[in-house]
Amino acid sequence: MATDPSSIFDRCYERALSAGHPAESHTGHPADHSAERGSATKTGGALAGLRVLETATVLAGPAVGMFLAECGARVLKLEPPTGDVTRQWTLPEENPSQGRSAYFCSVNWGKASLQSHLNEPDEQAVFRLLLAEADLLISNNLPHQEKDLGLDWEVLHALNPRLIAARINGYGSSSSRPGYDSLVQAESGYVSMNGPIGGPGHKMPVALMDVLAAHQLKEALLLALLQRGQDGMGREVRVSLLDAGLASLSNQATNWWMGGIEARPMGSEHPNIVPYGSTFRCHDGQWLTLAVGNNAQFEQACTALQIQPDPAWASPTGRLLDKANLLGQLQDGFARHGRAYWLEVLEAHRVPAAPVNDLSQALASPAALRLQLKDGPLYGLRTAVFEGVNGPNPPQNLAPPPAFPQHSLADMARTLFS
Repeated sequence: MATDPSSIFDRCYERALSAGHPAESHTGHPADHSAERGSATKTGGALAGLRVLETATVLAGPAVGMFLAECGARVLKLEPPTGDVTRQWTLPEENPSQGRSAYFCSVNWGKASLQSHLNEPDEQAVFRLLLAEADLLISNNLPHQEKDLGLDWEVLHALNPRLIAARINGYGSSSSRPGYDSLVQAESGYVSMNGPIGGPGHKMPVALMDVLAAHQLKEALLLALLQRGQDGMGREVRVSLLDAGLASLSNQATNWWMGGIEARPMGSEHPNIVPYGSTFRCHDGQWLTLAVGNNAQFEQACTALQIQPDPAWASPTGRLLDKANLLGQLQDGFARHGRAYWLEVLEAHRVPAAPVNDLSQALASPAALRLQLKDGPLYGLRTAVFEGVNGPNPPQNLAPPPAFPQHSLADMARTLFS
């Protein structure tokens, strides 16, 4: 999208973008800014021309903003004076003075950023000008904070009838409880059914509720954009972490409602079929997993492993009832050879199998490297990984995650109102 010199949004975006990426990385060496050089004038992507204000912090809301940036939108992130809190969520191996932690870099590529203190009258005035021109607002305030900041829907809609306000919080519009992923994982049942067999429940090692809620909000925003294209009107859309988590319980929910089966920690096993998700240690100490979903695949697995199938294993229910014996015999078979051998044999027999990779192995794969974002010492992963709908020239380069913003809405107010 070409810059509109009369647009307050575009002027703020360009000012923030030019100041948000220092000439050198924290190592003291010049950073590779090939990504940022093309970002101010990029025109590709299905959402090119869309203006997005992001006041959300942490993970879920910023993940939506990054997704929109990947699809060509201009995303202006407004951070509190202390910055997005995740800037300082550094690992012991990171330099905290960098201000762009690995966590922050996971969801903030492709954005420009300004400091904001929305309680200040001058900044509130600039904020309202930005809202009047924006297409989307992404926020994660509690309901009572929305009103205090002038973000309640009635005010926003009167200011800009085309604006789509995207809200994300922990427990919905009627709750003032702040949302934390680990708590929502516990409350929505995930912790109770995840972990080693017979052991205590564990939370997932990623902020799964945030990720699920972000996906829900992306879907809601895209539908709202579609509807706006039909009637010209903006909308308010809301997603809670709790609703997103509950909606994703899938077969575990129906297992309980229809079968009375209370999910308990069972390692990587599947409650309905076996061997599906089961892991096996091979002769060389490496692990693999199977995803056998039907009788034909199971028969081929037995042939590949040279195991005489028990008549009790003829049906999925029979295999579940004799699970311990079945898994024991499979493990004995896999212990005879190394993992590479078995993966080749299983593939030849068309048995679904995969290596259990370490994270480092997974990220070294060609698939992961195609999604990698890199700028000097900064890394990230693309999140818009679909094909066919992002236009003939989707943005190939994204600006790196912005450094701690050097300019604020107060600076813009002085520029605009002087």
